[in-house]
Amino acid sequence: MIHLLHSIHLSHRWCLIFAPLVLDFFWYVMYSIHLSHRWCLISFSTYILKRAFIAFFCFLVLTMQAVAAEVPIVVSGEPKATVQIGANASTQERFAASEIRTFIQKWTGARLELRTNQQSTTTRTVIVLGTPTSNPTIRALQTKVSFELPEALGDEGYYIKSADLGTEIVIIVSAHTPRGVIYGAYGFIEACITALTGLKPVHPDIAVTRTPTLRIPFLNETSRPFYPIRAVLEIDNPDWLARHRVNMSGGEGVWTGTGIEDGFGTAFKYVDTPAFSELQDETRLQRLKRIETLRNRFTALRDRGIDAYLFMYLTGEPTEALIKARPDLLGPEVLYGASRNEVSYRPFCWSKPEFHTLARQLTQEIVKTYPGLAGFHLRSWGHETRACNCPECGDRSPEGQAKLWEVYFTIINAALEVRPDFKFYISGYNRSWLQDPDGDYARRLPKGTTFSQKWGADGEPVIDPNIPIDQINALGEMGHRFIVLSHDVEEVMPFWMLESDLFVQGVRQLANSSEVVGLSGFTVQGATQGLGYLDRLVSARINWDIQVDHLQLLRNELVTRYGNREAADLILSALRTNGWTLASYFSDYASSLSIGGTYGSGSAGLATRFWNLIGKKAVEDTLAIPELKIAQTAINRFTNLLAPQQRAANEMQEANELAESVDIEAVQDLTDAMHLMRLWVLLFQSREKLVEAIALGYEVNTSSAINAKLASAAEFSRSIQPLIKQFEEFGPLFGYSHQTNEVELVKTLKEEVIFLSSFDYRTLQKHDERFSPEETEFRISEVYNYPNPLKRKTTFTYQLTLDADEVQITIYTASGRRIQVLKDVSAKEGYNEVAWNAQDAEGTPLANGVYFYKVRAVLDNKKTESVHRLAVIR
Repeated sequence: MIHLLHSIHLSHRWCLIFAPLVLDFFWYVMYSIHLSHRWCLISFSTYILKRAFIAFFCFLVLTMQAVAAEVPIVVSGEPKATVQIGANASTQERFAASEIRTFIQKWTGARLELRTNQQSTTTRTVIVLGTPTSNPTIRALQTKVSFELPEALGDEGYYIKSADLGTEIVIIVSAHTPRGVIYGAYGFIEACITALTGLKPVHPDIAVTRTPTLRIPFLNETSRPFYPIRAVLEIDNPDWLARHRVNMSGGEGVWTGTGIEDGFGTAFKYVDTPAFSELQDETRLQRLKRIETLRNRFTALRDRGIDAYLFMYLTGEPTEALIKARPDLLGPEVLYGASRNEVSYRPFCWSKPEFHTLARQLTQEIVKTYPGLAGFHLRSWGHETRACNCPECGDRSPEGQAKLWEVYFTIINAALEVRPDFKFYISGYNRSWLQDPDGDYARRLPKGTTFSQKWGADGEPVIDPNIPIDQINALGEMGHRFIVLSHDVEEVMPFWMLESDLFVQGVRQLANSSEVVGLSGFTVQGATQGLGYLDRLVSARINWDIQVDHLQLLRNELVTRYGNREAADLILSALRTNGWTLASYFSDYASSLSIGGTYGSGSAGLATRFWNLIGKKAVEDTLAIPELKIAQTAINRFTNLLAPQQRAANEMQEANELAESVDIEAVQDLTDAMHLMRLWVLLFQSREKLVEAIALGYEVNTSSAINAKLASAAEFSRSIQPLIKQFEEFGPLFGYSHQTNEVELVKTLKEEVIFLSSFDYRTLQKHDERFSPEETEFRISEVYNYPNPLKRKTTFTYQLTLDADEVQITIYTASGRRIQVLKDVSAKEGYNEVAWNAQDAEGTPLANGVYFYKVRAVLDNKKTESVHRLAVIR
């Protein structure tokens, strides 16, 4: 009955007091009709005293219930609650208890006491934490207050329930597993934040004004994750990961993206054993320090319910010491410009039994060294895999694929011999390496192995992740898991953009599709710099709650950081507008850039960085637009992009004037956001002027107009430079420092301005009557081929100052033997491109190696040519 009263509104409580009295009085009057007048007076006096006592008693009871409707945690700076765990609580449950105490102390200044179920408590409120197995109090309460943990909660869901037992109020935070208890603790923490701020949804790290009193309503809620894997691929703070319900850290160790320091061939640095001493490139002291650091980190992650995966490219470039000490394990030297010496390297020979023996020994030593390590993240991709070209290995042929899979199973089986519960995460599956079209190798992998693929071609800001649904479902049917790598967009590095709208829409489309049954989650995406972290909040939360109101989550975060809703709404509007604008721009670079030799291809097949959009080469690419139609399309695209981007810049400026930032970091983040909105405006304005200059080149008598457009473009580019210098924080890219990013960006922009200032406008004039070919030097320039090194095909690009009579491309071996001639190729003035299938005159694919090519153009009796080198790595 008492618990039922909790739900009754306070305005209804007076009805409970007076309704019985009114009914009782009516009964009294009716009864008194049968009595004499004198006795009526006596009885009425007795009645009044009796009913007054009843009313007072009811008032006391209901007043107590009104107070009890809000459970006291801290009152006037004094703790009114105790946290209780089981005497045999796990490390993860103890961590969950410490988080509750830490946050409450942060908000109120009061430190709640921690007790076990074997110790008495003195506060009226007790927060009972644990599983029915780890905390006997919870098992006893299951009968006393009639609550059960639904099986549907699974391994990570939780249940929070408040109950008034008369002498005390208990808040039960329980789950089937310790990891679920951690998430339940954060569910309780977020309920406290909502009670303090009135905001929902929230996250544990949201800014909360300090207060001496914390009361929360009675709770009765369950929650469980929508996706079982919620991962990051960066080295993140373990507390942040736990607080945002991330359960997998898939990029532990060293991740350079080169295969040199993060390949299996250099993984000796993770262990300290005499057997590998001659294969080490580092001192023992360096290794011991790294080992201690990693052990502590893996333990910290495990204690927070997070699985740590050590990342390694397979097989990566061997250590220099190994190359010297064990040449018997290595294959022939192959060319690769990103190797240590920037020329070539010695790959492992996957066919040699001695290599597999070494791989097995190294694997087992790593697993033994790190008891807190949950698994390996093994990746085969691009040149980092370092194929051996010997006949036995077979390079990327089916035989070579089989050899690489043998390496995988050598490592996997070796790890499982030490720890049968060891896990594996494989990226690059069924791509250029690790091909498995029939799923035969996947079926041999341990059940529960995780696979992944990037969102889009390379993390593009698009709604459709373009993932292989049939493959995902097939792997799911085998008992495996598949996640999507939704990291921050590489196009904007070292900056950031808000992708939450795109991300949420794409995730929900897949989540609601009946065709997708094997998908297990998405990685956290977004930058840690500036306001890019907002994406991280959303991407982490939607993995748990697919229906979360992500806009309200972002708005609530911004309100607490910037003091008022007006500023928060302006910031959010600016960021969302900028996100959609950049997504549109990157879909085809507004037709202003040629990526891979074809206009309008966007970033498909090539991940770019911001400085690929600026500088001499980028401007040359834009000015080489070959058709008036493309230039006109680009003009329209930039016009349509500029209006919303300018609005975003204006809104961010206005928000800055209204904001009441909570701390200096919030001030810096908002200032950087202002610079960023303005930076994109200036870039779009600069590029718009360039494409306008190109369009003018198709008109007559436009020399001065073209020059004016070029000068204007240079001025906009010049205006970006001081903005770059004002940024507080850049996003990390290949480990570059803030200073390096700043210097390189400014340097590239200066080169762009210098190039535009000296650019010969006549090269843009296609139909100006005053333009005379006789006054123009006939030459060929800007000769490239992409990709280089190539695998199966490449595209030659070059520019001609005049229309040529004939152009041909001749390919030679390194010794000078001619093997192919491409005749009658594109010979028009300006930009040209020619595709080639990397075959000789007989139609045979070229073998791996270095070749030369000569582009030769002829006009009347004039000749011009240019010789360059290309490499074939299949």
